[in-house]
Amino acid sequence: MTIHFDKQAVLEALRGLLQIKSVNANAGAVTAEAPLGTGINEAINYVLELGKSFGLTTKNCDGYCGYVEFATGPDMVAAITHVDTVEVGDDWTVPPFDLTIDGDTIYGRGVLDDKGLTMVALFALKALKDAQIPINKRIRLIIGGDEEGGSWACMKRYKETEETPVYSFSPDSGYPVIFAEKGIMNVIFEKELEAGLPVLNLSSGKQINSVPDVARADYDGQTYEARGKSAHASDPQKGDNALIKLANELRAAGIQHPLLELLERATPEGFGINLSDQVSGNLTLNPAIAYGDENIAVLRCDIRYPVTKKSSELCAAIQKATVDLGFSLKMDHETLPLHVDQESFLVTSLQKVYADYTGDTSGPIVSGGGTYARAFDNAVAFGGVFPGEINTCHQTDEFWSIDSMAKNFDIIVKALEVLAQ
Repeated sequence: MTIHFDKQAVLEALRGLLQIKSVNANAGAVTAEAPLGTGINEAINYVLELGKSFGLTTKNCDGYCGYVEFATGPDMVAAITHVDTVEVGDDWTVPPFDLTIDGDTIYGRGVLDDKGLTMVALFALKALKDAQIPINKRIRLIIGGDEEGGSWACMKRYKETEETPVYSFSPDSGYPVIFAEKGIMNVIFEKELEAGLPVLNLSSGKQINSVPDVARADYDGQTYEARGKSAHASDPQKGDNALIKLANELRAAGIQHPLLELLERATPEGFGINLSDQVSGNLTLNPAIAYGDENIAVLRCDIRYPVTKKSSELCAAIQKATVDLGFSLKMDHETLPLHVDQESFLVTSLQKVYADYTGDTSGPIVSGGGTYARAFDNAVAFGGVFPGEINTCHQTDEFWSIDSMAKNFDIIVKALEVLAQ
């Protein structure tokens, strides 16, 4: 039986998933059945019901995550995706919670990150099952609901009671195989302001892992606004940080404020953390969320650090570089780096699948992104943005190409088949 990409079926299934508002931390009422919000639980169940209609085994894990599976055997391999999304933001030109098709291009929040790849992986399982290709391991698609929030409550819940894959990959990043992911840490600066200080009401950012595209402030009866371009925090240089633009504008207007002084230093150099290593490259910093009023000033930053560095060293350096400004500093989240041996069976097998399909013989790479690969041993990120493609994750008018979707389908099918032998 020939395996082929059923474009119309995948797009229609994706349309239904995009129409479910599963924004992380803003997905409707939180209930016992939907601890991450009703929208996220609905999105998980949507994928599970579709999997059930394909004849796959399914399970919802208390509204945190779920999985679909087929085949038999003592061991299991998995693809790991998520159905929660970041906030929509401003200035969309298409409906964010629907599928818009324009030739080969499809639009919608999550169409690439990661609802589109969830549908591709689900249809890959269906194709392998229908083709009855001989395999020795079970194949599972694990669907998370708290990837964008950073705490990964979904994966914590999964690992409490569910089986760990012997090999797995997360198609939520790029190609070729990503054998290392930088460490991720979120830091919070906070300062209580003394009485009598001129009031700066400032707000920026909704999601710490996105470059803010809008920032606003009121000072002395005048309103200021800056607009930039959103991007994923793993590649902040691809965006245009509206918060930094606004801070520069306010300082240029002669406004002095502790928060503006802090933002002036909010660079790797200014924080004393301009670090790199030969494995994973340079540290990146995204000043994402800021808040100020008459009582308090707050700044939250996303930092992606090289795999050979430690967060404790970074915190000490930041503290030293900013102590004179009087802000308290704490790290409220950390995801440790991922580093898998490039010569391992997992990396070499997936790399061969990619090279055989594309003809690209370049080696595995490093990413600043944080994928579910960090949740398990013997796991890497693999898919879905190809070299040279525009990565629209977390951006306004998020889009993907149908051609890229079809290529990802072919590669994921073969990758799961190879790992399941």
